[in-house]
Amino acid sequence: MRRSYPGNSLKRLQSIELEILETIDQLCRANGLDYVIDGGTCLGAVRHGGFIPWDDDMDIAMPIQDYLRFCQLAKTQLPKGFSLHDCSNTEGFSALWVKVFKDGTLFMDQNCVDSNYKQGIFVDIFPIFRLDANESIAKRQKRQCFFWQSMSYLHYFGEPKISKDDSLYGPKIFLSKVAHHTVARLFDAEYCQRKLLEAANAANPGAQVFDPCYATYTMQYDWLFPSIEMEFDGHMLRAPRDCDQLLTCYFGDYMKLPPESQRYTHLPVVLDLGDGRNVMQGAQ
Repeated sequence: MRRSYPGNSLKRLQSIELEILETIDQLCRANGLDYVIDGGTCLGAVRHGGFIPWDDDMDIAMPIQDYLRFCQLAKTQLPKGFSLHDCSNTEGFSALWVKVFKDGTLFMDQNCVDSNYKQGIFVDIFPIFRLDANESIAKRQKRQCFFWQSMSYLHYFGEPKISKDDSLYGPKIFLSKVAHHTVARLFDAEYCQRKLLEAANAANPGAQVFDPCYATYTMQYDWLFPSIEMEFDGHMLRAPRDCDQLLTCYFGDYMKLPPESQRYTHLPVVLDLGDGRNVMQGAQ
């Protein structure tokens, strides 16, 4: 039986995430920075008018210039109770993008527990880069970003999620541990992050864009920016200019609900909603 969020804890979690995003939104509007709700957050706004009922995280994306400016401003201008986190200021932080935490909370999956990473309830902020106008250079650009994604993952994690039914489970785990210890000696987290951003820069930028932290999808810049206003659970947030094009790229027939077996969550093992209590303890 799959574990689930107990009681009303998912609703409370979503409420805190929306509070974080509203705080980000206020800082962006005050400083002329653009952003868009992204991924499942954008899908929820279009299909449900807010959160996908089972969703437990929020994602936004920013043009790289706005992203870098936001990172600079957020260090000193976020209101009390909220903080910006990356690998330079947070032990065990493995992501190559930044997050804004609600202070005094915890949202920790097993990887966080294993690496002693005290992750608060958060909103992810992803940078958006233009791909090079030359297709072959753009492909190399994405390959290099994928390489640094992999190096960052191996830096932190020595045991990837591999089914024990896999006939090569033992050799794969052994090789992963060797790679982990090798990469951890060669590269620190800040180096991986810096190299990713360097690899993502295009010498001759074109009309297409991508997120170097998940270099899977290629999008058109004008699908995203400049952003438009969209309601999300009664709050006005910034959304992609052409949600239909973007969501079709991500999800295909995005208005069709997935079967229950495919309703993915990031279910944590530790969830402290700000009262010092792990609501997941004993959850079924």
